[in-house]
Amino acid sequence: MNRIVLRQIHVISLLVVALLSIYDDATAGVTVEKISEAALDELIYSDQKKLVVTFMAAWCGPCIDELPALNKLHQKYSAKGFNLIGISIDLEGPQAMQPIIDKLKIGFPVYWYGETAIQKYSVFVIPMIIWVKDGRIVERLPGRRSERELDKKIRKFFDL
Repeated sequence: MNRIVLRQIHVISLLVVALLSIYDDATAGVTVEKISEAALDELIYSDQKKLVVTFMAAWCGPCIDELPALNKLHQKYSAKGFNLIGISIDLEGPQAMQPIIDKLKIGFPVYWYGETAIQKYSVFVIPMIIWVKDGRIVERLPGRRSERELDKKIRKFFDL
């Protein structure tokens, strides 16, 4: 090969590496952050919107199984007003859930509140999804649900 062709290949490969770097940054997911009781109450009990909150833990197989469906539905409906947050109840802190969030490339906010959420929000099984409307919890959906079932509930709840 001549020098011109080798130089063109080098320039193209540098562009590919740069584009992949940008893509990785854009799909990096979210950071699981600690949230205070006051901040979580403000999110949940705000009377200005509808919100879906999923409670989960890193050790909970059904929770992990449900996350890809929730993430897909978040991507599908977030621009239409679907508000979703995740709450980790892991004893070990935010770092327990972070590898799972990274691996699944979760795009909705996930916070760590810890085991105190169990009593405060009456979480009697996980995964548990609570449906909040006008600052009130209007429904609790315990256990893992299929993407199809979640899609149907989300469309109905958010009038999509």
